[in-house]
Amino acid sequence: MDWQLASSERYWDPEPPAGRRKVWVRHVGHREAVFAPHRAPRPALQEARAVPSRMVTLDGSHGEGGGQILRTALSLSLLTGKPFRMTRVRANRDKPGLRPQHVSAVLAAAELGRADVRGAVVGSRELSFQPAAYEPRDLVIDIGTAGSTSLVLQTLHLPLALTAQGPVRVALSGGTFNPKAPAFPFLESTWRAHLAAVGLSVAVAMPEAGFYPKGGGRLDAWIEPGKPRALNGTARGPLRRIRGVAGVANLRPDIAQRMRDRALTRLAEYGLSAEIDLTEWRSPGQGAAISLVAEHDGTAPATFVGLGERGKPSEVVADEAVMELLAFEAVAQGAVDPHSADQILLPLALAPGQSVYTVSDVTEHLRTNAATIRAFLDREITIEEPHGERPGRVVVGG
Repeated sequence: MDWQLASSERYWDPEPPAGRRKVWVRHVGHREAVFAPHRAPRPALQEARAVPSRMVTLDGSHGEGGGQILRTALSLSLLTGKPFRMTRVRANRDKPGLRPQHVSAVLAAAELGRADVRGAVVGSRELSFQPAAYEPRDLVIDIGTAGSTSLVLQTLHLPLALTAQGPVRVALSGGTFNPKAPAFPFLESTWRAHLAAVGLSVAVAMPEAGFYPKGGGRLDAWIEPGKPRALNGTARGPLRRIRGVAGVANLRPDIAQRMRDRALTRLAEYGLSAEIDLTEWRSPGQGAAISLVAEHDGTAPATFVGLGERGKPSEVVADEAVMELLAFEAVAQGAVDPHSADQILLPLALAPGQSVYTVSDVTEHLRTNAATIRAFLDREITIEEPHGERPGRVVVGG
């Protein structure tokens, strides 16, 4: 695994604002001054830093018991300066302990935060992490396996965005389509839109796709400095359209066509139509996936992905994405999809004021993330369960 500063070349934003071509340039001055931080801390962080840096103790088997506890803890440890110790890491998983992508996230966070780390090896069920003052900077991260690049990016995003003076580039190699992790189409269409809604700008690109077991994909991210703001997202407007992409890497093109045709047929059964493009991704390995994006007025797009694997029919892959989309559409006033509900919780916990949003489903990931955030921040988070036709609701702040 390799972590290093990226070169001083320029990078073009793949989706610049209309009428303006945007250049991302490294600010060399970032390397010369240790993070102080650059600007006054956000209110929630200011309060956290005012508390002596006692060790936060976390039970990795709590709630959903996966890697999310670790990723949120790493982000908040860097931002607050609080060290943490985690026991029973991923105890509820088929393969307990740290997996390669989790080790990559820990080592990348340690590289950024000049942290003292113990237990950062594959299979470890206990970890301690003690950060120091740090300097936001460009990073190149090679996971070395098909582990999720998106999860590592999400770990580093806020510690970089909330402290940098200028744009920061993170280039990651590994998996870009992973089970139980945000696939690239989700990052591109949904994660970015939610971040933009709360005042945080990031651009992403996928020069190469990475599928299990080969990996070797590439995820590039350009992170703007930003200040999160509160969100009022309690309504979901009418459905404007459903769009999507069915793609393959080094497989027969008819596999993508079958996924598309199946998705269109299943959606039509429920009176829905869609525009689904076909594509072939560059990749060192083989893989197939379909993404469906539901665009509603008044909220961020919701993306649902079906992921292929050896021996899995194309029709089953498409069905997985369609059924998730239909479940989301069935909750009329759920403004935020279940995958995003826990991911936007952390930036909102760091934003001033009160945030409120409705969710189509209250997941164990959401509950677990709230508990992890409370361990670091004195921030009230209330999660109201769905009842009848009423969606779930999340309230952050008093």
